[in-house]
Amino acid sequence: MLVGSAGAWAVSDGQYSYRRQHCSGAADNSKDPTRVEPGCQSFTVNVSDGAGNEGFIGLQQTADGQSPDFLNPVSGTPTTFDPTSGVHAYVGADDNLDNGEHDSSPAISNGPSDGGAIAFNVDPASVDPWVAAVQAGDVAYLLTHPLPLVDGGFGACADGACLAVTTVERVAYQGGDKHKPAQPVADYTGKRWDPPTCGGPSDGKADCGPGGIAKWHKGDGARTTEPGVQVFEDPDPQGSPIGPYPLPAAYAGTCGVIVGGGAAQAPASPVTNSAGQVQVRTAC
Repeated sequence: MLVGSAGAWAVSDGQYSYRRQHCSGAADNSKDPTRVEPGCQSFTVNVSDGAGNEGFIGLQQTADGQSPDFLNPVSGTPTTFDPTSGVHAYVGADDNLDNGEHDSSPAISNGPSDGGAIAFNVDPASVDPWVAAVQAGDVAYLLTHPLPLVDGGFGACADGACLAVTTVERVAYQGGDKHKPAQPVADYTGKRWDPPTCGGPSDGKADCGPGGIAKWHKGDGARTTEPGVQVFEDPDPQGSPIGPYPLPAAYAGTCGVIVGGGAAQAPASPVTNSAGQVQVRTAC
C-alpha cells in the first residue's frame, strides 16, 4: 500500500491529501453534512505518473449518516501512462468512512480531521537537486532528503493523536501564517494550543474562544514531519483531542531526537527546550 507527497492538510500525518482523494478541502465541512462531491473518495488507491495521468479505485464519499457503498466502487483508468516520468502511488482513507462523518470547519476548509495514508514515490526530478546538494555539501538538505529518486512513508491521525513515518521532510499541516518559518510537528516550542473543546463541528467562540477556530489556524505556520518516526499532537485546531492534551511527542530520525512536552515535562537542562521537551538537533 503506497502514497504520494501532494499537499496534505487537515489529517496532519504528512501523507494524507484530500486532493489525492479527489476531494475539495470543503468536502467534509460539518456545516454541510449532506454534501456529497461526485468523485470524492473516503477511501482510494491510486497510481499516477509524473504528468498526472492516474488510475484509481475507491469508495465514493457519502452524506453524514450514510454507510459507504462497498459494492459500487468508483474507478478510473488513464489513457496514457509514462513511468519514466515518475510513479506516485497512494492509498488513503479518512473518517467519512465512519457513516459519512463530516467533521471539518468551513473557517479552514482543509479536509477531515482523522484518517491516514501510505505512500511510495519514484521521482526522477528529485535526483538532480540531491546530486547538487552532495556537490555543494548542503548537509541540511541531505538530512531532510536522505534518498535520491525514491521516497515513501506512512501516517495516520485519530482524535488528535498522530503517527508519521517518512523518508523525506513533508508539510503535514499548513497554518494561515505563511510568513512563519516551518517547524517540526514534534517540536512544541512556541506552539499555542487551542482549547480541547475546539474542533471542526465546534468552531465558534463558545468552544474556541474569541475569534473562533480561525484564530488558532491563522496564528500557526507550516508544521513538518521529518525523516524518521514521530508521534505527536495534531497541530490542526480541528484535531478534536481526547487527551492527554497535548500528547507528549517523540521523534527519532536524521534530524535528531525530541521527547516529551505536554504532561511529560522534562527537567531543565542544556537540551530541554521551552516546551519542556528534550531536544537534540542535527544540522536540519
